[in-house]
Amino acid sequence: MSPFIRLASLLLLLLITACEADFFLPRVYMKVSNDLENGLDLTIHCKSKDDDLGVHALPKGGTFEFNFKPNFYATTQFYRSMDWNGASPQFHIYVYRRDLDRCKSICWWSVKEGGPCLYNLDSGNYDICSPWN
Repeated sequence: MSPFIRLASLLLLLLITACEADFFLPRVYMKVSNDLENGLDLTIHCKSKDDDLGVHALPKGGTFEFNFKPNFYATTQFYRSMDWNGASPQFHIYVYRRDLDRCKSICWWSVKEGGPCLYNLDSGNYDICSPWN
């Protein structure tokens, strides 16, 4: 077999493998809720390396939802800056390697003054809490 045919076959095999792996990555459904204790409005700005989802103002109890498909290289991350009453904390709202197992395809966050809490699919509560970055 000629070197060209071997190389072309290898490249085709790699392409098929990459496409199949991407096909099996689950779509992630993200929801962020304003659960600030003092009833304050929450302004959020969510973006990744490739996508800027814009700035959104959430009243107390309001939510912002979006969905996405993680990239093939397992490097998908969404950053979220938040603002209420002069406080401006930031948090990595989705990190593929951190969140793949703990929120699978449903990542719902409750934002509180002390930090965001992730919805726990096992307990049915927002009890996986993290400090701000």
